[in-house]
Amino acid sequence: MGDPLKVAVVGLGQRGLQHLKALWQLQSEGAVAIVALGDAFEGNLIEEKIAKYVPGFVLGDIPTFTQFDDLYEQTNFDALHMVIPPGFHKGEIVRAVGDGVHVFAEKPMSLFLDEAIEMDEAIRKAGVIATAGFQRRYEPFSGLAHAFLADKRPVMTTMVSEGFLEQHSVKHTQTAVQGGPKDKVWAKNAAWSGMTVVEAGIHQTDLMRYWFGDIKWVQSAYVPRDAADVEDGGDNPYAYTVTYGFENGAVGNLLMSRLRKVYHAGGYLIAMWDHGHLVQEGKDAVAYYYDGPYPPEEKPSGEAVRHVLDMPAPCDTTYEINKAFVAAVQSGDESKMLNTFASSMNSLAAVLAANVSHERNGERIDLDAFLTSDTYAQYRQRPEGM
Repeated sequence: MGDPLKVAVVGLGQRGLQHLKALWQLQSEGAVAIVALGDAFEGNLIEEKIAKYVPGFVLGDIPTFTQFDDLYEQTNFDALHMVIPPGFHKGEIVRAVGDGVHVFAEKPMSLFLDEAIEMDEAIRKAGVIATAGFQRRYEPFSGLAHAFLADKRPVMTTMVSEGFLEQHSVKHTQTAVQGGPKDKVWAKNAAWSGMTVVEAGIHQTDLMRYWFGDIKWVQSAYVPRDAADVEDGGDNPYAYTVTYGFENGAVGNLLMSRLRKVYHAGGYLIAMWDHGHLVQEGKDAVAYYYDGPYPPEEKPSGEAVRHVLDMPAPCDTTYEINKAFVAAVQSGDESKMLNTFASSMNSLAAVLAANVSHERNGERIDLDAFLTSDTYAQYRQRPEGM
C-alpha cells in the first residue's frame, strides 16, 4: 500500500458524518488521512458532537473551516468529499477538479442539470477520478441481481417506497437562518430537496439502471400536497408515479409516497426478465422461473418454480463505496468502483426529468432532448437569485 490518500470532507450533516465514519475506519487501516473538515456551521465541527456519530473520533490536529475558500487555500488534499444539500453548490467541484483533485459528490449532485453537466465536463477534462454517492449498488441483493440478470432479457422492474413525511431524521443544517424549515428537516421541502423522487427516489432509479442499463425516456405524475397540509415547509407531494423507458426496451415503475400522520413505511421491488422474476423476500433472494421440459405435462407447483439464491453477506455500504473510491484513486483505475460521476449523470437526468414531466402534465421526456434541447433549457438552469 502506498501513502494514505489525503481527504477533505465538506459537509458534516447526517450523510457527511456517515462518510466521515467510513473514512475514519479507512484511516485506521492506513488507506486515508483526513486532513480537513468543513461545514458552514461551527457547531457541526465540534469534536464532542462528531464523536457521537463517529466512534473513537478525535479531532487532534485536523483543521476545521466554515468557509470553503479557506479550507481550499489553507490545506493540501488529494480527494474532496462534497456532502452538502444539493441546491447549495457554488462551483467547488469544478474548481477542485481543475486543480487535479479527485471528487466524491453526494447525490443528487445538483438540483440543476446544467450545473451537474458543468461538473461532469470539468471532471472529464481533468481526467480525475470522481464518483457519486450511490451506495445502494453495494447492497448484497443489488449485486446479486446485477450478476443474475446480466445474461437475461429484462422487461420490467417495479420499486415501491411507502413513506411518511415525518420519517426524515433531523438534519444538521441550520435551515431556519436560510429561509428553510425551522426543524432542519430540509428533505421534506420541495425547494431544498428537489422533491422526493430527486432527493430519495434517485436511489431506486439508480438501482434500476444498475440492473437494466441506461434510461431513455421518463413520464410521471405526482399528487401535490394541499396547501392546508403544509407545516414548517413540508410541502413535498403526497405521492409520485414515474415510468422509465430503458435503452434496451424494458420499462421501470417507481412508486413513492410521503404521507403525513401515518408513521408507517414499507417497500417492495421486483425485476422481471422474459421468463421469470426476481424478488427479495425477507433475507432471501428468490427467482421464480420454470426450468423443466417445456411444455410441462402439468402445471408446475409454486415450490417447483421458486429458486432461493445465495445471498451475499451483509455489509456497511457507505464503507464499501468509500473503500472503492479510495482504491480507484490510489490505482488510477475507476473500474474499481461500481459507478462514476459520469455514469451517474443518467440517474440524475432521469429524476430531474420526472419533475419536469409532472410539471408539463405527464409529457414523455426523451433524456437526450432533456440534456440538450432549448425546449427544456429553463428547467436545466439554476433560477436567478438562488
